[in-house]
Amino acid sequence: MATFVSYGVGEQVTKRKFSDGDLEGVVCSEVSNNANIGGALLPSLVLGIPGSAPTAAFLAALSLHGIVVGPMIAHEQPGFLGFIYGCLIVANFGMYIFAFALIKPSVKVFSLPREVLLPIVVLFCVVGAFAEKMAMFDVYLMLGFGVLGFIMRRTGFPVGPMVLGVILANMFDNNLRRGALLLHGESVLDVLMGRPIAMILVVVVVATFVQGIWPRKFTGLKDLGANTDSE
Repeated sequence: MATFVSYGVGEQVTKRKFSDGDLEGVVCSEVSNNANIGGALLPSLVLGIPGSAPTAAFLAALSLHGIVVGPMIAHEQPGFLGFIYGCLIVANFGMYIFAFALIKPSVKVFSLPREVLLPIVVLFCVVGAFAEKMAMFDVYLMLGFGVLGFIMRRTGFPVGPMVLGVILANMFDNNLRRGALLLHGESVLDVLMGRPIAMILVVVVVATFVQGIWPRKFTGLKDLGANTDSE
């Protein structure tokens, strides 16, 4: 999700189309891909609420070892947070080393003809879709969405928003229900006014949403005015 959002924001800021082979599109996606790890770990370790699917698996693994995450983890498990920070530092250095070591092999792989590369990608997609629940329905669903994505690209509809909608819809619904239960009959406005950080986050989200829509709307009105003047 972070890669899609960062990719779209990067195109809006730079006014360039990254799909034409711009390296800044790769930078935007990969930087956000690495940066969201800390954002996902923070609520997972402090509140016990998984920030992503990998952190949910991580919390499940911790529970198997008897480690209960939450606000008291620093007192109940002294040294654990320092261990996590150390692992992240070592992982970043490892990624840095392996990135340079795998540049040339990766370039050779992606230099293969599309007739050779795409069947391999499709094979891995089919195996991955089937392996999750061992059901052919998931494979048919994956193929159906692949055809839908192909049609959307051919007709000029962006695929990114649909992918974000499919991923975020269930998360949004679950967290909305959880938030409604936590309010205990209080109004949303009263809760936000008593929590400045929550209010700031809401303002940032709304500003980002408006900023993503307004430039396109303004550009469309300006183009319409220019066409009217020329006529």
